[in-house]
Parts: sequence; structure tokens; C-alpha cells
Amino acid sequence: MKRYHFRTRSVGDCRPLIFNPAYPWWHTGTAGDASYASIVAYLPDGEPLSKYWDDAYDIDSDEEEITFSPRFPRPDYYQEAQNENTN
Repeated sequence: MKRYHFRTRSVGDCRPLIFNPAYPWWHTGTAGDASYASIVAYLPDGEPLSKYWDDAYDIDSDEEEITFSPRFPRPDYYQEAQNENTN
């Protein structure tokens, strides 16, 4: 899983273009001049960030499992991905 921190110019509506309840994300702030919104999001390895936020820029990413904290609480919509390799 990758954890991304990036900016988007979609200040008025910074939700992802495609919603998947297994991929949590948070709007962490907006620039004082409202020129961008800051986002933190988790996506699986190989899943392109641009598919979900097509205008993402200033992108930082790390390999990291999904972790919730007081700053990044578990979203109400979050559903863990189901293992597709059931025997």
C-alpha cells in the first residue's frame, strides 16, 4: 500500500474522482489563498494516483500499511478490502 501526501487545485470539491471505501483519504488543509487543498490518501501499489486525483501535484509517497491515528481517524465509510484469493 502507498501513502500519498499531495496538493490538488480542486479546492471546492477535493474528493477523489473514483470512490473506493477500501482506500481512505483525508483533506488536511487549504492554502490561505485557497489556491490548493492538501490531501493524504492510501492506494494499493500499482494503482495510479492520477486515476483518483487527476490534478495532483507536489506528490510525496511512502510504502506504508493503512494506519489510523487521532490526526487521521478511521473514516466512517472505510471498509477493509476483501481478500480475493480465498481457497
